[in-house]
Amino acid sequence: MKACLDLHDFSIVNNRLDLLKRLKAKWPNFKVSLFTIPVLTPEDIGPYLIRKELLEQVKECLDWIQIIPHGMTHHGSEMKYCNYEMFKNFVIPTIKETFEKDGLPYEKGFCAPHWRWSEAVVRNLDAMGWWGAIDPRQPNMLSPKRFYKYSHAIDDELDGEVLKLHGHVYGTSNDLGACMANLLRLPDDIDWHFVTDFVEEHDTTL
Repeated sequence: MKACLDLHDFSIVNNRLDLLKRLKAKWPNFKVSLFTIPVLTPEDIGPYLIRKELLEQVKECLDWIQIIPHGMTHHGSEMKYCNYEMFKNFVIPTIKETFEKDGLPYEKGFCAPHWRWSEAVVRNLDAMGWWGAIDPRQPNMLSPKRFYKYSHAIDDELDGEVLKLHGHVYGTSNDLGACMANLLRLPDDIDWHFVTDFVEEHDTTL
C-alpha cells in the first residue's frame, strides 16, 4: 500500500508536532505534506512568545515534513477575488519572503483557503510552473495544468492500494486529533510518500 498525507492550516505556532511525531514513531518512513499559512495573525499571543523555539522544532523535522503555501493569511476566502497582478506582485513575493526569512524550504505548490480561488490565481500558477491542490468533492473547481487531488479524507473509511489522505491540523471533523485512531489502524508496512509524488498534469493534447 502506498500513501501520502496532507494537512491544511499548519503554521509554526499551530503545528501539532506532538501528534505527527506519534505517527513518525509508528512508521519510521512516515512523511507528511503540510499546507502552511505563511502570514498568521495572532489570535492567542501565548504561542507567539515562543515562536522562535517552535520554529526550531519544525526545522528539526524537515527530513520528513514538506511545507506548501496555503493562501497568504488564510483570512476568509482571500483568493476567491484575487486578481492577476495582486497574486503575482504581492501574494507570491510575500510568501517567498516569509518562508525565506524563517529559513524554511517550501514546495512550488499552492492551496487556496476553503478551496476558493479566482481564474487569475490559476493562470498565475500555470505561468510560474507551480501546481495547485484541488478538491475532488468539487468537480467544477478551476484547476491549474499541474494539480494534486486527494482520494480520502482522514475521517473516511481508509482502504485501497493508494491512499492520498487529506485532513486538517485542528478545528474540523477531519483534524489530526479527531482522526488519530483511524490513522493508527493503517497497516505497519505502508510505503509513505509526499503529495508531490502524486502531482498530475492535464493532457493538453486532447
